[in-house]
Amino acid sequence: MQTTRKLARIAATGMVTFGIVSAMGAVATTAGAAAADRAGVWAVEGHSFTIRAAASTSSAKLATIGDSGAKVACTHTPCVRNNSGGSYTCWHGGPSDNDWLKVVWGNRSGWVAAACVEGGRI
Repeated sequence: MQTTRKLARIAATGMVTFGIVSAMGAVATTAGAAAADRAGVWAVEGHSFTIRAAASTSSAKLATIGDSGAKVACTHTPCVRNNSGGSYTCWHGGPSDNDWLKVVWGNRSGWVAAACVEGGRI
């Protein structure tokens, strides 16, 4: 009789554990789906782009992204814009503007010249 009760408890515990693990898996999947809906930016036609500390070309460079396959996440979805930042020209003969997008780089946030990148879901 004792053995039967122990086996029943073990079986019940196993089912509860299975249910908890299954629920955690569902949460992880949901979080993964939300992360896939994050906005970000990437290079235009192979041109590198620079992440700066503020929305100005005179601001400190945090990084220059030269990898055409690299994608940089925005701080928010949709990307936060600053359309009254400093003026810039992306590359010789390229687009010019004063519109910037706020991105995350490492543990810092920075700004990317909007006309120098493409953006969307990453």
